[in-house]
Amino acid sequence: MQPNLNRFIIVAVVLAVIIGGGALFVKIYPDLLWFDMVGYLTIYKTVLLTKIGLGIGVSGFFLGVTLINLYLLYRFTPSRLSPTLVEAIPLEGMPDFNLRKAVYVVLTLLAVGGSIVGGYASTDYWEQFLRYSNASNLSFQSATSLDAPANRDATDVLISELEHSAKGLRVGDEVTIEEGDSNHTAQIRSISPGGDENVKIALSQGLSFDATEDAVLVAAARDPIFNKDVTYYVFRMPLERLICGYLFGLFMLATLFTGVIYFFHGLLINEDNRFAPPQRVRTHLFILIGFTLLCRAWNYQFVMYDLLYKTNDVVRGGGGYAAIQARLPVLWILLTLTVICALIFFISIFLRRISIAVGGIIVLLLVAFMGQAYPRIVQNLKVEPSKQELEGTYINYNIRATLHAYDLEDSTVTETEYPLTGELSHDSIRGEENAAVINSIRLWDWRPLRRTFRQLQELRSQYDFFDVDIDRYPMGSGEPRQVMLSGRELNINDLPREVSRDWFKRTYVYTHGYGAVLSPVNEILDGKPKMYIRDMDPINYEPEWTHRFNENPGPRIYYGERTDHYVIVHPDRLDGLEFDYPETFGQDFAKYSYQGEGGVDLSSFIRKFAYMLKFNNALNFILPGEIRSTSRVLYNRNIKERVSQIAPFLKYDFDPYLVLHDGRLIWMIDAYTTTARYPYSAPMQDAIRRTIEERGGRRAAGRIMGGERPWGNYIRNAVKVTIDAYDGSVNFYLMEQEQDPVAECYRRIFPDLFKPFDEMPEDLKSHIRYPTTMFLIQAQMYQDYHMKDPITFYASEDQWQIGEELYDNTERPRPAQSPQPPSPFTRTQQLPETVTNVQEVAPYYVVVKIPGEERAEFVLMLPFTPKSKPNLTAWIAARCDLPQYGQLLVYRFPKGKLAPGPMQVENFITQDPEISQQISLWNTQGSSVLRGNLLIIPMDESILYVEPIYIQAENAESAIPELRRVVVGYKENVTWGASLDEALINMFGKRLEVALTQDAPSTEAAEGVSASVPISISTLAKQARDQFEEAQEAQRTGNWAEYGRYLNLLEATLQQLEADAR
Repeated sequence: MQPNLNRFIIVAVVLAVIIGGGALFVKIYPDLLWFDMVGYLTIYKTVLLTKIGLGIGVSGFFLGVTLINLYLLYRFTPSRLSPTLVEAIPLEGMPDFNLRKAVYVVLTLLAVGGSIVGGYASTDYWEQFLRYSNASNLSFQSATSLDAPANRDATDVLISELEHSAKGLRVGDEVTIEEGDSNHTAQIRSISPGGDENVKIALSQGLSFDATEDAVLVAAARDPIFNKDVTYYVFRMPLERLICGYLFGLFMLATLFTGVIYFFHGLLINEDNRFAPPQRVRTHLFILIGFTLLCRAWNYQFVMYDLLYKTNDVVRGGGGYAAIQARLPVLWILLTLTVICALIFFISIFLRRISIAVGGIIVLLLVAFMGQAYPRIVQNLKVEPSKQELEGTYINYNIRATLHAYDLEDSTVTETEYPLTGELSHDSIRGEENAAVINSIRLWDWRPLRRTFRQLQELRSQYDFFDVDIDRYPMGSGEPRQVMLSGRELNINDLPREVSRDWFKRTYVYTHGYGAVLSPVNEILDGKPKMYIRDMDPINYEPEWTHRFNENPGPRIYYGERTDHYVIVHPDRLDGLEFDYPETFGQDFAKYSYQGEGGVDLSSFIRKFAYMLKFNNALNFILPGEIRSTSRVLYNRNIKERVSQIAPFLKYDFDPYLVLHDGRLIWMIDAYTTTARYPYSAPMQDAIRRTIEERGGRRAAGRIMGGERPWGNYIRNAVKVTIDAYDGSVNFYLMEQEQDPVAECYRRIFPDLFKPFDEMPEDLKSHIRYPTTMFLIQAQMYQDYHMKDPITFYASEDQWQIGEELYDNTERPRPAQSPQPPSPFTRTQQLPETVTNVQEVAPYYVVVKIPGEERAEFVLMLPFTPKSKPNLTAWIAARCDLPQYGQLLVYRFPKGKLAPGPMQVENFITQDPEISQQISLWNTQGSSVLRGNLLIIPMDESILYVEPIYIQAENAESAIPELRRVVVGYKENVTWGASLDEALINMFGKRLEVALTQDAPSTEAAEGVSASVPISISTLAKQARDQFEEAQEAQRTGNWAEYGRYLNLLEATLQQLEADAR
């Protein structure tokens, strides 16, 4: 029997080693090859070695503690169970514990297994360990506004009491005074009251101030309750808490397990049913209980720190009055009592009685129970009647922390008044100063434009335009113009099932997308976008477009947003297997062999075998076939997965964008450093969810957010990532090394990961843009946290919200409905129910001229309206061009001056008789009207509103949206035209003196107003009669589009007649 048991154990161990080794081989070996190929092997080694070290260390510690405990149990227990227990439990026919050694062997094996499991679980916390180990001398720097003193060489500065109480400045702190482009370093000598709700800070040396510059004091950020540096909570506390939890769990289990073993051996209860263990048993058990209580006391400290992240209905981040003034003292009492109880157990080792120890535990449990009720009593009886007064201090803490955590402090955000005193005219709009703005007004929204690209430019079923990205490129005289660019990616899932499921075709043939389509944002050709880059064989360019693809590697897209399947390429094959692009005539296609540096070469059987196992036992890797020693496997080709594989500790923007750089297609992704441990900062999860909903809908938001860790309550756009669409090479550029300690910590951990931003090619720098995810998060925070006074914040007196607009299929009757006759319950005719899509205005890129700047620039914008009111109250813009990149500008509208908000303008459009009638006609003639994004464009201290109107067939799958009208709004007036110029003429009543930006038919100029030469009144009258007759003819034939167009032309001609008559 014994040899068979030994043989079984040996076989089981060998099988376990083989299975475990095989699993590790499949997991580690391909990753080593892949990371070596992409050039980030050191990153993988750092993580791998850290995991191994943590696993061995934790497993060794656990095993040491458990084996020592088992050894003591073995020494302190007799060879037989308690006689009382034996009498109580029938054990006839079973050995009376003569298997004691075998039992302890099994327990030892369980201890080994448990230690291995614990060690393996600890490898998930490699990041916490590395951040803890590389956090020395890091500091979060918070900015505080101050007024420049009258004395230029002042040593005293004033800051508000609210700022000082929230940021925990103290004597001896090193601070930096930033004023314009100059920085001054000093030390705080003293802090004293400064009058007028200010605090006076005396510095160690006199500083020179410029009265024309805004100055800020920058110092280390601390939490306002415990006055600890924020770096402790971000970098050190997570690992300390993890260690505490592991120790508490280990000692708790050891205590329970030890107590049970001693109980079954009859060593705890004597014959009189009293607790009377032998001295060595008492010592063993009480030491374990004491260590367990000490770990629990340590954990209470972290529970205290958790109050910095607790929220209530008023304080949105961090504990309020009840948490700090009631819950925190209770926790201090519990911590103290727990330490006292631990000491009592240690002392009780030498005492005969244990009543004191038991009494201490009872008191501890009673205090813990009552401590749960006490904060609720304080909240209900004290806080609720005086909430504004009592919670004000903690609201202030939340405001200051949130502003810093989301980079919304005065050092980043400039808030000024937008006077709204300007008067727009056609001459001012079309003047030289606003030419760059007008020429880049976006008339194409990405969603209808994507539908158009898909219908006109996909060309074959395996291609897809997954997204449309907006960017700017220099054109003509070098002036940047906004364009929309979309890559023609491979989407093999749209192919017939017999093709998409064919391993050979998926892996060898359909490997890459090809080309891209690019259109200016404001140029239209017969209602469709004018494409500066289009087609595949050959690729066609407009003459004015100078940014063209190189012949090698050309516009091939092996890495993108839809490339989810691995492929195998053969660089040495002369007769390529890959589908490159369809030829113009017939069903043939050009073939290609990949020539890039991407992919892991399959040069040995061991590599083929490893990838066979990695890709779900794909036997074709090792069977005779097309794979040669020079073949390569390309995987992790989805760009988001690719960068996440290299740097999983960063968060990535949901909207990568494509750039045409140096003849190649380059993906750019914004990466963020985040943490959930910034004290008193409000969490951003709701903002992230709204961002995903805007791009992918609610289902996508629920699906993605359900599987992701929360983004936390601190964010910086610290890294720009580029991915070559052909060879997959990845570069991480660090933008905020000094300003962001989280990014600096990762740079220390992975010195080979990040490149300085200065090393990014200059042409690529011109394409960086402020990310929409970051901007939307900041905007949603700022709509509340611009109220920096706690009383105002509590009362929500100046609460904002992002403006709303109508978008897509708006005011359209539901299908299969017709007007209903009056009924006994309704005396009027019932119109069909309509569908209106009201949404928050999505952040939009636009070229504007910032007040006070000499040239127009590329910015990301959003409008704000007062909460539950439609008028504009402010707008926020993020600057995208260097060197001002990242600066946020907030322009408030003066009180007493009304600027229509986006929903008001939408209502003006809906209520305009001509516009609403035409939209209704289009919507009832087998077509549907799409109302695009309403753009709010600041210009010459005034506001111009622009909204494109598209029309498409009801069958959305095959519909091609066409731009039919452009609505222009100014003040409370709206009008429209077949082009932006026509709409501007209709609004401002000015003859057209510049060439149309729309590439329209030449007859339109003749039908409309003269392009440059004054026209006689008689000529204009004849022109008006002709236009009226054309409109009547269009009405008779039911061509309502032409009818509306001629009416607009007629209106413009009549306005010109009226102007000339004066």
